[in-house]
Amino acid sequence: MALSARTRTLLTWLPAAVLVLIIGGVVLASLAIQGSWWTEEHPAASEDQKASDGSSMLTDAGFDYVNVEGVVRVRVGDGGLSATELGLAADGEKSAEFRRPVRAIVAAGEEVHILDDIAALSASSQGDRLVAVTLTPDVVRGWAGAVGYLRALGAEFGWDAAQLDSLEEDLAEFNRSGEGETFTATIGPSSGGAAIASATLEFDRATGATPLTITFEPAPE
Repeated sequence: MALSARTRTLLTWLPAAVLVLIIGGVVLASLAIQGSWWTEEHPAASEDQKASDGSSMLTDAGFDYVNVEGVVRVRVGDGGLSATELGLAADGEKSAEFRRPVRAIVAAGEEVHILDDIAALSASSQGDRLVAVTLTPDVVRGWAGAVGYLRALGAEFGWDAAQLDSLEEDLAEFNRSGEGETFTATIGPSSGGAAIASATLEFDRATGATPLTITFEPAPE
C-alpha cells in the first residue's frame, strides 16, 4: 500500500520528535537531582537524622544523613541517650552498610575515638539502653590490612601487644594444621576506659579474605 506524501513527512519527523522528548526528560531529571537534598554540599540534618546531643539517629533516615555527610557519631555508656531516643527499639538491633566508607566518631565518657574507613555499623539495645556498637572497617588488603588496622589502634585502646604480636604465629599454625576453613581471633577487650573495645578478625583459608569488626560496649558500672 502506497504512503501519501503527508504520511511520509510525518514518519520522517517522528524519530526527531521522540529524541526531543527523551532529551527533555533527561534535562528535567537533571534539574530535579540538582535541586535534591542529596546534592547539597552541607545539608542540614532533620530531627529524624540527628539526635538532640548530636549523635547520629540509628535509623534509615539517620544513616541516609551519614551517607551524605560521611560521618557517623555514636555515644556509648554514661551520658548517652536512650535507645528509643536514638530511634532504636528498647530491645533490638539495627544495622547499616554505608554507600562509601565513612568516619566513625565514638564518644564514651570524656573519651573520643575516631576510626576511618568504616563500611558498616550494627547497634544493639537492651532495656532501652545502647549496649553495643559494632563497626566494620573497609579493609582492602586482607590479613595484612586487618592486622595493620588493629596495630594502629592498639595503643589507643590499650590492647595487649602480645595478642597482636602472636597473630602471625597463630595464623601460621592454622595454615600448617590444614584443619578448618576459618581462623578467628579476638583482640581485647580493653579496660580502664568508659567503654570496652574489642576486635574480631576472621581469616578465610580459601580466599584470604579477613573481615574485621570492632565493638564498643559500656564499661561495667
